[in-house]
Amino acid sequence: MEVLLRDFLTDQILGLNGLVNLANFAFLLAVSVRGVLKLRILSLAADVVVLPYYYFQDRPLWPPIFWGLAFIFVNGVRIVTLILERRPVILSDKEKELHRVAFGSIDKREFLKMVSLAHWVDLSPGEVIVKRGHRISDAIVLISGETEAVLSGKTMVVFRPGQLIGNASAYSGLVSPMDIVARGPARLAKWDLEHMREFTESRPELRAKLLQIMSADLAAKLHESLTDQSHL
Repeated sequence: MEVLLRDFLTDQILGLNGLVNLANFAFLLAVSVRGVLKLRILSLAADVVVLPYYYFQDRPLWPPIFWGLAFIFVNGVRIVTLILERRPVILSDKEKELHRVAFGSIDKREFLKMVSLAHWVDLSPGEVIVKRGHRISDAIVLISGETEAVLSGKTMVVFRPGQLIGNASAYSGLVSPMDIVARGPARLAKWDLEHMREFTESRPELRAKLLQIMSADLAAKLHESLTDQSHL
């Protein structure tokens, strides 16, 4: 009896059956952990461990071998993807500045994808950004310096770093009612509006945050305008 028990345990631990038991133990751990990455790694390990059991039968069991390899491939790809997604986000100096002044509420990883669509523009004093009577086809954010909206030679609005250049009508398909000019050296980031719409279609959370930023920007401009009028 003791010999039979020892042989049974040896077979369950060291033989091919041991591979099945080890694989199922790994599966059990996989469904017990909280992290998706750990689950993927343990699932892949379980699939790798159980493959010899299927192969070293009297006749190899090809269907489970095939599906085991398929699961190994899928889990391997997802593991690599998850590891890449968890890498620290590294921004350049100008990207850091733009994120700080305008997009601090947006996750840096999403911001990095968005900023890859941007065009960077350095302006000289007096350079015209938007001409009166022209439609604005780009979303324009001031990063550094100051710009102003001018009507009949009079400064109507001053734009500061972090602000969206233009008013609500300019981004509603209407023409700009004023010229927008750089007061001094300035830097802008510009996004083609159509490309931004396409980019945010599959990212509803990012689109919602951008709308919040635009609303806050317009509210701040309205408050400044009312404050300036009260001082007149």
